[in-house]
Amino acid sequence: NININMKALGSFSFFLTLSIVCGMKPWEYKGSTPAIKEIILGRCAQFEEIKPQNHNQALYIDVDCAKVWSSFSNSFASKDTCKGNEITEKSYEAFFKLAASKKPLTDQALFWSGTRYIAHEYTAVQSNLYTLEDTFPGYLANELKWCGCKNCKDGIDYNSCNDSCAFSTSGPFWTTASRLLAENAKGTAYVMISGTTGSNVTAYSKTSFFGKIELPTMGKLKKVNRLVVVVVNDLGKTPKEKCGTGTVKELVGDARAAGINNVVCIDQPRDTLFLLCAKFPNAKECASMSTVETIKKDKDPKTRKSSPSEEIYKN
Repeated sequence: NININMKALGSFSFFLTLSIVCGMKPWEYKGSTPAIKEIILGRCAQFEEIKPQNHNQALYIDVDCAKVWSSFSNSFASKDTCKGNEITEKSYEAFFKLAASKKPLTDQALFWSGTRYIAHEYTAVQSNLYTLEDTFPGYLANELKWCGCKNCKDGIDYNSCNDSCAFSTSGPFWTTASRLLAENAKGTAYVMISGTTGSNVTAYSKTSFFGKIELPTMGKLKKVNRLVVVVVNDLGKTPKEKCGTGTVKELVGDARAAGINNVVCIDQPRDTLFLLCAKFPNAKECASMSTVETIKKDKDPKTRKSSPSEEIYKN
């Protein structure tokens, strides 16, 4: 529709002009992401029409983008972000009823914790694995910020989302999206974590989305029978944690306690090392990669020997 497109362009131009005049970039704003409505409408159309994920039956979606925006904005618009229990998972029910797929993602679900960029770089080249941000809900909301205001135009606060309670708005959204991805996971699932985290940060945490939502959900539903734990390390850094140690060992224990008995752990696999070396080709870790393990291989670990970088846990 030409009129809708012109309105979207006009709104986007307004925010672009505002950012130039104020000397601020959109991601530096304290409030909701500028032009969030136009971004979501555009992402919705893009996902439906040209994103390769929509060719996968497990991720396929056919929706009315205007209704998607309406249900999303109604979840938080004109609501007090800092008022307890005003925005909950139930607030997003109408949105996820429209936007979520219920089909199984067999051997294709990749969860991540502390490895946002490398996980997405990996799925960009490994086209048969998908992260939360590759699903329709995750793709729409990725890196966006939103909050409501009772007295703001359209009920959306573009000036300030109170940092002390901003998660009250987006938290229920990502909690639901994470759980739905875990519910759809089937067969072999993958999780990518970091062995070179910063100070006071661990490779695995029970309070992360993966630890408190995704892993327990997979265990409860019993559709995932094998979990591959991928430990990725930044080049030039000494790993703090490896397979069989620290919280990586704890993750394996939690997976088994949840009912996923077949767990494989791989340290710095060749697949991700290639990606890192493409960025930093002069790193010493890139000198020789001929003996490094890969993430995707024979599904049955009984058919091959494990490499020194891999540990297999099962009953």
